[in-house]
Amino acid sequence: MRWRRPRPIQVVAAVCAVLAAGTVLVVFNRLSTAAGELGGPPQPQLIATVDLRLGDPVVATERGEAQAHKDLEAGLLQLQTFDPVEPRSPAEAEQARQWQQRWGVTWVRKRGASTSVTQAYVRAYNRVMGAEIARRHGHRALAELLARPGCAASAAACS
Repeated sequence: MRWRRPRPIQVVAAVCAVLAAGTVLVVFNRLSTAAGELGGPPQPQLIATVDLRLGDPVVATERGEAQAHKDLEAGLLQLQTFDPVEPRSPAEAEQARQWQQRWGVTWVRKRGASTSVTQAYVRAYNRVMGAEIARRHGHRALAELLARPGCAASAAACS
């Protein structure tokens, strides 16, 4: 069998294959070098995910607790409620002002529809905030705050 001279297309294909393999090796080498330059062990690559549990009350509970802890770290003491849309009465506004002066607690009115997810969020938020209010000011102060008119109508909105 005699050696045949390769066609030009075969030469081009062989050169491209060698260049592609070399490029892949260079890229992997740079990635491993960059991971080593960070000073620690190589970091895992970021992977984007989509959380399909956004409408889950369990996730809303976790988010409510996390937000309450963030607000406490920021120095805020507040409780959330789903009150009717009509404006506050002057007596209720005065009572809220007194609570703010006496204990530093404000009420945040959540607008929009009260769903199971939003109720779970508010319950978890108020549970964490209520524990902190009771720790700072006593259970009597917390009972007085939760005995407001809006809370009597809807226990889920305030507890």
